[in-house]
Amino acid sequence: MSQILALTVLFYFIQTYVSNPGISSLALSIYLKEALGLSARESANFVGIAFLPWMIKPIFGAIADSFPLLGYQFKSYFIVCYGLATGFFLFLATLKSYPLPVLTVGAVSISACIAFSDVLADKFMIEVGKPIGKTGLLQALQWTGMGLGGVITSYLGGQIAQYQTLSFAFWVSIIFPLLGIVVVLVWMPEKKVKSGTVSMRKSFHSLWVALRSPSFLAIASFVFLLGIKPLPPLLYYQRDVLRFSEEFFGVLGAFGFLGMGLGVIAFGIWFRQCQQKILLKLAVVAGALSAISLASIFDQNSAILAQILSNCAAIIAFLSLSEAFVRSCPDRIEGTFYACFVSVVNFAAMIGAIAGGWLYDRGFPFPLLAIGAALYGTLGWLFLPIANGNFTSDR
Repeated sequence: MSQILALTVLFYFIQTYVSNPGISSLALSIYLKEALGLSARESANFVGIAFLPWMIKPIFGAIADSFPLLGYQFKSYFIVCYGLATGFFLFLATLKSYPLPVLTVGAVSISACIAFSDVLADKFMIEVGKPIGKTGLLQALQWTGMGLGGVITSYLGGQIAQYQTLSFAFWVSIIFPLLGIVVVLVWMPEKKVKSGTVSMRKSFHSLWVALRSPSFLAIASFVFLLGIKPLPPLLYYQRDVLRFSEEFFGVLGAFGFLGMGLGVIAFGIWFRQCQQKILLKLAVVAGALSAISLASIFDQNSAILAQILSNCAAIIAFLSLSEAFVRSCPDRIEGTFYACFVSVVNFAAMIGAIAGGWLYDRGFPFPLLAIGAALYGTLGWLFLPIANGNFTSDR
């Protein structure tokens, strides 16, 4: 059991270390802005393209369910994902210059590796934890690994962005994927299987059933409209107007993950058992609070407080929608249905960032955009009757 617990933490630690957000992400963002001269909208476009693999996770899930690799459902896929991520980072680290097309291809490739490994980590949590009644514990450990990785990665990423080169950041990014390969090879308990848990045809049929479900379309529309708040990349405002250093960006990111942890704890204690109608209202309010808190940033101290509050509220909003959505999943396609939900959330966030970047580039001040995003978020209240009608009653 100790192996399973440690692996669960490690998988999510690696995810935050490599690509979500990634120890090289701040150095890369600074490079895109100041070396390549990308605008806020162009940076948002880059991030959106880089995170496209996270929007097709249901397809990755269907592949993992249908095709064991070399007789293993988990071990071989983890090794391939971490091995490819290591190879892509190694390639980027050895370059002497970084044109935008090369960075884009590299970012998408690494993101695909980590998105696939995230699908495997979730699948591992369900298949290992469900028979022994430990899925709740494993989910808590997933958040622990993500939070721990986020704090460490953000802080060290700020130090690297301040004092080292982008090439050095890519070299450092190799460490934990390599460690993941060794740990999976030596320590991961798994028996060989002859076939997948379901056929590819059945997997994609389940995906099609989920996507064409009227309830999914209605709920996904609500989630999408709620998620496309036009907020530009915060780095541009904090760098151009407030003159924050790379080192402080790292500190700020660490406090942001602290706020996320507080939000997870608060949701687990006070809100997890709420009725679905309450959860949807909470999602609207918390989402608006997350946006408007960013309007109060005017110096380093206010930035830290705003980052904690914003991330705390944002994760409460996400978990509220997530909990309500899970309760409404049709039987036998729960995993696919939920993966589609997460894809919609990611896509909405990408569209919102691109729209916010476009407005910021045209002279709209960031505090005004944050207030506008919060006001837009409150419009979700008008769609609550429609959303409530498509969520099934509490189970």
